[in-house]
Amino acid sequence: MLKILLMVSNYFHDLSVALLASNILVVYFLGRFLDHHPIADRILPYVFARLKYITYGALAYIILGGAVRAYFFMDFEWNPAVGRGQVTALIIKHILLVTITIFGVIVHLKYQRKYGYKG
Repeated sequence: MLKILLMVSNYFHDLSVALLASNILVVYFLGRFLDHHPIADRILPYVFARLKYITYGALAYIILGGAVRAYFFMDFEWNPAVGRGQVTALIIKHILLVTITIFGVIVHLKYQRKYGYKG
């Protein structure tokens, strides 16, 4: 049963990273598109104030699910990967996901400061 719960937690951890990434892309492209538009000051704070819930929810699960994943990492991910030659893929995956998460936080903070919405 523990293995099933861990697999589901790992799935939702990865899904949260994807959700954060897609949400941040929406924030980024919408912000870039409307930055110099006359309605930007009226619409962007409203939109971004609502998207913050997705950002913070995804980030919270990334941290919580990541803690669980890190605790069981050696037994359930690293050791099986070593036996099958997937260590490089695991390293690349985690570098990519950490980069996406950091980019997401930076973009979120940028627009929070720029448009003054309460993040």
